[in-house]
Amino acid sequence: MSKVSSPSLPTLTQRQKYLIIAAAVIVFLMVFCVRTVDAGQVGIITRFGEVNRTAASGITLKLPWPIESIHKMDIRVQKEQQVSRAATSDLQDVTAMLAVNYALDSNTAIRVYKEIGPEYKDRIIIPAVQESFKAASANYSAQELITKRSEVKAKAFEVIKARLAQYDIRVIDLNVVDFKFSQQFNQALEATQVARQEAEKARQNLERVKVEAQQEIEKAQGSAEAQRLQQQTITPELIELKKVEAQNKAIDKWNGQMPSTVGGDGTIFNIPVKQ
Repeated sequence: MSKVSSPSLPTLTQRQKYLIIAAAVIVFLMVFCVRTVDAGQVGIITRFGEVNRTAASGITLKLPWPIESIHKMDIRVQKEQQVSRAATSDLQDVTAMLAVNYALDSNTAIRVYKEIGPEYKDRIIIPAVQESFKAASANYSAQELITKRSEVKAKAFEVIKARLAQYDIRVIDLNVVDFKFSQQFNQALEATQVARQEAEKARQNLERVKVEAQQEIEKAQGSAEAQRLQQQTITPELIELKKVEAQNKAIDKWNGQMPSTVGGDGTIFNIPVKQ
């Protein structure tokens, strides 16, 4: 009985072995060592938990975990919007929506990561927004918050700018979107507004009455002046002239018949006229 030999596996050449090893290394590097940092971000590379260096946007290399890790931080302009509650100088409660625009750069990012960590927004940005509005509103009454909004915004901007400057965080702009007060204050404000409108209406009516009275006075003065001038122009000669003109008009209109006289009993007397 003859023995059947099993097929032997192909033997890898030395070159093929090198290629396999190289491919494994490439796969290892791609999975554990090659990272991509997006545009507008900076990579913070830590080695055994300690900040080692930063990586700009693009492809970067790091040692495999757990030796090195990469943490990405945004260096573009960011917006944080918060509802802030405060009290005015006259102890009125006020609520406002604040929106702050800020930005980190590569140097700022590594410092913020070292001193605060990746949760810096919750730790310093939001508290700074809240504190800035409280500090600004405490200098104004509720009425002034409405009429001097630009001043309130400027003061709040200076407060938040100074607070974040110690971390080298740039504050670009701050907007106070809306003010809201308590219902009691809104009712009092509405009543005040109605009173002002009524007072303004009364003032306008008074001005109208004054103007109408002045017009009547000027009209009366004009009539009196016209009569005075007319009296100055009437002379005895003018009166006699007017009489003559009136007589001439009466003669021109007479038809030659004498008037009839009616008696008390209805009898008509005709006065004859000599021909």
